[in-house]
Amino acid sequence: MEKKYIDVFSRFKEVGGFFSTKYGASEGYPYNRRDIFKEAGAGEAVPVWPKQVHGNRIAVVSRPPEEPLSIEDTDGVITNQEKVLLTTVHADCLPVYFFDRKRKVIGLVHAGWRGTVASIAVRAVCEMERAFGSGREDINVYIGPGISRCCFETGREVYDEFAGKWSFMPQLTHVKINEAGEEKYYIDLKGVNLRLLEAAGIAPENIEVSPHCTCCEPELFCSYRREGGTYKRMGAGLWLNYQPEGSQTAEKEEK
Repeated sequence: MEKKYIDVFSRFKEVGGFFSTKYGASEGYPYNRRDIFKEAGAGEAVPVWPKQVHGNRIAVVSRPPEEPLSIEDTDGVITNQEKVLLTTVHADCLPVYFFDRKRKVIGLVHAGWRGTVASIAVRAVCEMERAFGSGREDINVYIGPGISRCCFETGREVYDEFAGKWSFMPQLTHVKINEAGEEKYYIDLKGVNLRLLEAAGIAPENIEVSPHCTCCEPELFCSYRREGGTYKRMGAGLWLNYQPEGSQTAEKEEK
């Protein structure tokens, strides 16, 4: 049986996360894939998701909703609440997962090229800090599967959006001449998010980057670019595990 998802943050007992493969993908938006939620360990957590408009707005969930909740004009969500399943959908754009291991705060964002150039990952860190008092030294980040530099071909106009912002861009791009003699630029979106997070004060050892490219791994992932548009979407999920007071995990944190 093909695996429906990849585990995320599995080394932390206080949090659970996943990224679904093409075997767990759905037509349209898989926000109600209860089979995957249950199989991954999310239990009865209530799904909350951003509408994903390719921006950089981050929503704060300060109490568990009673029913599944969709948040307008948003590409990222953060919370410190148990029984809340943060979820986003992807066909090449990056999921970026956040976990503040001290204050038990989580975040999940959808980072396409527009969100990346608008520093959505850093915005999530800032909102965790503002809303819940997170310290940047306590935040772990996982930049999940998505289109990688090998496959993310752009025109000059997209490259210019990035190049005009950061001096490190020459290290994260290369140029090829296609058969028509046109210059095509290849951008490392994962690398850009990594550099921005490091510059924002997240320790390099606390950032993990997935090696998976959704575009060049057809045996494992759907890809909007590879398939010339696809109705299928893979889901990312993140939730806080319930930790009763006095549990072994809680005791370890206090020592």
